[in-house]
Amino acid sequence: MKTFAESTLNPKNVANNLMRRYRSPMNPFRLSALALSLAIALPLHAADGPIPAELFFKKSATTGASLSPDGRHVLVRKLSPWGRTMLTVVDVDKRTAQPIASYTNADVDVFAWMNDQRVVFSVVNVDHDGEIGKPGLYASDIDGKDRMMLSETHVRQRSFAESDQASNASQDGYSLQGFWRNPRDDFYVLAVSQDSTELRRLATRTYRSYDVRAPLGTTGWLLDADNQVRIATVRRDGRILIFYLSADNWQQLDSFEDKPGVGYRPLLYAEGKLYVASRQGANESSVYLYDLEKRALHAKPMLTVPGFDIDKGYFDLGDQQMRGFRLYADTWITVWFDPQMKALQQEIDQLFPGMANTIWRGSHSQTPWLLVDTHSDIQNHAYLLYNSATKKHVLLGESSPELDPGRMAHTSMVRYTARDGLSLPLFVTGPERKKLPTVVLAGEKRGQRNGGWSWNAEAQFLASRGYVVLRPDTRGTQGLGAAIEKAGEGQWGRGAQDDLADAVQWAVQQGYTDPARVCIIGTGYGGYAAMMGLMRNRELYKCGASWSGVVEAEPKLDAARIAQPVLLAYGKDDGAVPLSAGRTFYQALSAVNNKVEWLEYTPVVEDWKTQKNRIDLWKHIEAFLAKQIGQAPAS
Repeated sequence: MKTFAESTLNPKNVANNLMRRYRSPMNPFRLSALALSLAIALPLHAADGPIPAELFFKKSATTGASLSPDGRHVLVRKLSPWGRTMLTVVDVDKRTAQPIASYTNADVDVFAWMNDQRVVFSVVNVDHDGEIGKPGLYASDIDGKDRMMLSETHVRQRSFAESDQASNASQDGYSLQGFWRNPRDDFYVLAVSQDSTELRRLATRTYRSYDVRAPLGTTGWLLDADNQVRIATVRRDGRILIFYLSADNWQQLDSFEDKPGVGYRPLLYAEGKLYVASRQGANESSVYLYDLEKRALHAKPMLTVPGFDIDKGYFDLGDQQMRGFRLYADTWITVWFDPQMKALQQEIDQLFPGMANTIWRGSHSQTPWLLVDTHSDIQNHAYLLYNSATKKHVLLGESSPELDPGRMAHTSMVRYTARDGLSLPLFVTGPERKKLPTVVLAGEKRGQRNGGWSWNAEAQFLASRGYVVLRPDTRGTQGLGAAIEKAGEGQWGRGAQDDLADAVQWAVQQGYTDPARVCIIGTGYGGYAAMMGLMRNRELYKCGASWSGVVEAEPKLDAARIAQPVLLAYGKDDGAVPLSAGRTFYQALSAVNNKVEWLEYTPVVEDWKTQKNRIDLWKHIEAFLAKQIGQAPAS
């Protein structure tokens, strides 16, 4: 496998690409027009009147695609006639599609190619009154034959308001955190139990599980060209240990604290070289080459993106070469090392200007076909095949074919300055500088990114009702560099709350926001932030809404200090926050505040198909916001 030289990387080009989308005029590309040219009729909602909430929150029509290593087939995950998520195999030359996993009572979740002829996938959300008995991990040939259940997995209960695209984390069984392709019909998995984890090699035709020679407690691993484990990551006693297999012996390379930003994360082992992501004393994590003989990182990084960590990035690999590196900044972008792939990326970007275009080619492709995932701030994901020889393209499917991008609101990423001088990202959805009623959409999970340059159902729904939507990333958010991450230590409910308020003040100063009409809402930790905002900034926020919101955190919520109108929503069997916790908070709040609305949902299997509860929730949020801060209908 050919590695890349430091001279082939130009971080300035990456930074320039990040801003190109924001400077582009409104993107003229409309996939429905493309579909019509291919004789595929897609219904669009009439432009008169507000777009129905159902079109924003119902299950997406197409939610993913993956090209086979030889480039001859594509896996496409899409809705079945029964309202369930199914997996189909498309022959790229014959243009035929065959479902290989379609159930009337279950959804296909994770899926991946094992090799050119065999795939692996997981099944979730099972209604036991149907054709498949249990959730679990399965393998199948691309013709649907020789299907085998590899393991049962126990998946967490889902929130009543959760997106249909949310993943399900496994507990006991085989972890779905990584598939490693193998020319044979087996792959490496992490066997997880309540007491331990163990790296195993699983044969998918015989259901035999093999021991893997790896350090005890291995949770992460890298393979060499012969599909043998060469690098192992172990979590032990609050530390991360890195091991390297050399001369048939495992050697410990490093040990460091198990904390974000400390040490490094192995990314790739190729031709005797180890590539890692590390901050190495800098603000952002970068890609470095690790010297296995000296057991030290090279002093100079190979790839850096100012303002963003790239530790969650990964290499795009062919069988014979390292082709590029894919990373998440404001959205997913790829830095190509291979000249041919770089040229193809430019072709696609010219074909679909103003879009975020991610392309894939099979690792040992025998066809001219590429898989393209294209999306923007005003258009949900669409998946296409592009023939690099004929320059023709074929639409595989759209996530939201009934939503017209021309009626969506643009999103911009800006940097605002918090009261202590810290620069933070903020994603603003809606028209520019019109002093509109404003909704602060707080992040769902503490420490995780809140915004992104992509189509967002919640932000777009609110914008379609005439609101400016603010999605701030507060201090403590990971992935934005050490300064922002460290500034959040001990500041949840304190400095992080001030950041939300400072984002509103920025929007007021810029002319986006009417300061008399601001509401803060969120789910999970965002629900906690909404209630804390009502406590700490009583003059700033006129109302707040929390669904499946955390109520037990430090500092604690004080119901007696919340006087504004509040909407609370919780669900029975909610895996995010117990219904009892939500009801206790509601009782305490309603005892001192007569402007509290309570919603209680009972999730049933049918909701996984219809998203009925999620749609109903957002209709209530729509009515609540209209009553409290008014609305200015979008043109």
